[in-house]
Amino acid sequence: MSTSCKADVITSNLAETFNGYIIHARNKHLVDMMEDIRAQLMQRLVVKRKEMQQHTSLLCPRIQERLEKEKHEAAKCRVFPSSDTLFEVGYYLDTLTVDLDARKCTCRKWDLNGIPCCHAIACIFFCHGNAEDYVHESYTREMYLKTYSGTIPPLEGERHWPTVNMPIDPPPIKVGPGRPRKNRVKDPHENPKKQGKLTRHGIEMTCSSCQRKGHNKRSCPNKGSTSTLPPPQPKRKRGRPKSTGEASISTVHMHESQVGGEEEGQMLGAFKLLQVEKEEEEAGGKGEAEVVYHRGLVMPMSGQPVAGPPSEGNINVSQGGSNQIIGSQNSTF
Repeated sequence: MSTSCKADVITSNLAETFNGYIIHARNKHLVDMMEDIRAQLMQRLVVKRKEMQQHTSLLCPRIQERLEKEKHEAAKCRVFPSSDTLFEVGYYLDTLTVDLDARKCTCRKWDLNGIPCCHAIACIFFCHGNAEDYVHESYTREMYLKTYSGTIPPLEGERHWPTVNMPIDPPPIKVGPGRPRKNRVKDPHENPKKQGKLTRHGIEMTCSSCQRKGHNKRSCPNKGSTSTLPPPQPKRKRGRPKSTGEASISTVHMHESQVGGEEEGQMLGAFKLLQVEKEEEEAGGKGEAEVVYHRGLVMPMSGQPVAGPPSEGNINVSQGGSNQIIGSQNSTF
């Protein structure tokens, strides 16, 4: 790193600070944004200059605070003089050299920021000198006031601007030589045969025979081998399973384990058929009768509950042109 700038900041904090300084002005129109920035800087020059005029020290306040910290660390250094301006300094387990004439130290901290390090301050105190005299001149109060001595003149508002009778036209359009381009710029990996479709560039192939990447089935090295892979497992269908719909009475499953045996299943089936016949008689043989088994109750279409056998789930029994039972395969009779 160069030691001529006398700054140890290697980040973009200065740009970020200025960006936050104009945070309200940067969203405006270009002319209004420049006017707000000009007004802010005009006021900033005056405020900073007046603040520094109140201090009487040789250095700027913040630089003086950093120098005081280095003075406190200088008490931990051991100085061994080699000449009037060249010294060897012991700092804990480290040994460094300091040159007061060249204003250099082995740690290069004094070289970079222009503020004497603790090793240099120990040598300055050894010579009964003043540490403030060895600070770079850019950190002095006099140089700070000289930097902010300039002013920005104020400007009148738009209302007081002079009126000028001059037409403002846009700049002329320059037409380049040659025929204008009509075709769009295509992607380098775009398929020339299919407009807007990309090729398979960059896609890694997977062999369907050996399931390895880098080749396909046609160029598979194990093409002639007899070893085969286990058949892939069938993929699970997405979504809910479809309902079975209408089923005949002969296809309705009787869960004997839930009912309690084959004999009880036959008795429940006979009881169900009796209920269907009863509904047919009440309806006069016309229309449609429906019996719903729900938690031990039989609900015909009339809405009157009839005691029935306990069951799991709902079973709809309808009578139409042919005797059929509408229900799910998981129903229990």
